[in-house]
Amino acid sequence: MEFRDYTEIVFESGNVLSAKMLEETYRYPRDFLKVFHNKFCNGIVAGLDFETRDNDVYLTSGIVKMNGRFFILSEDVNLDEWFKSQNLESQADYCLFLNYEDVLEGLNFGISSQSRLTLQIKNRQSSNSLLLGKYRCRSDVGILLPSLNSSRDPFEEFVQPSFLQLLDAEYAHPRGGLTYHPLIFRAIQNYLEQKFPLSPYDFTLLTEIQNHGIVAKSTLKSYIAVNQKISSISDQMTNEELFQMLVKCVQIPYKPMAQYESISKQNSDEIRLRRQSKLI
Repeated sequence: MEFRDYTEIVFESGNVLSAKMLEETYRYPRDFLKVFHNKFCNGIVAGLDFETRDNDVYLTSGIVKMNGRFFILSEDVNLDEWFKSQNLESQADYCLFLNYEDVLEGLNFGISSQSRLTLQIKNRQSSNSLLLGKYRCRSDVGILLPSLNSSRDPFEEFVQPSFLQLLDAEYAHPRGGLTYHPLIFRAIQNYLEQKFPLSPYDFTLLTEIQNHGIVAKSTLKSYIAVNQKISSISDQMTNEELFQMLVKCVQIPYKPMAQYESISKQNSDEIRLRRQSKLI
């Protein structure tokens, strides 16, 4: 048994390239993805985040697992420009999908691919697609990303259709199953970093998000259960219902049980007198 180093493939001058030698050039990334992300279910494995640059929203590069295969988006995509090219109807609701397709034709430079993922807009989800987000098209403004605000409900934008809705985005967790998109967890992290004091449960959740960027749904349900003082959370809840319970718990003020009061002046004088009367 041996561990191979595929990070650098060296061909010597004069070598005749064989099929086996060429195979070495792509075995490393292929095997790396398989080993590192083997436990992920179908969904977004890494990346595919949303960022605002120069008033436009970009979908960042990333990795998606679908039907046991890994697909890589190697470049960022300007979503505002992409949406404008789709000739969408204003005030209509759309779903943004990553759609799996079989590829029958080869590429021009001698490399063929059996499948691919394409970004598509549909009204309903098919069996060979992953939901990325939901969007209500507006002709007067571009895509709006949800964020914390200073209103009575700081998380209200995450459930409003006028903002890009990511509660049902299929983001995979390394321990299996799906969880929320990192953009949602960043909002929760920002809120907890401003909250004072933090309960022990708040601190645990904050640390988990800071260390990993995302949190398993099972952990979120445990956090909700202990805050609500119930034994468990139903598995039949929708992502929006679970999110509403989660942010409600996050906003619960923490009041430590122990209250430390200063010693009264009379008690302090009595203590001082007793100390002075001790025999040495």
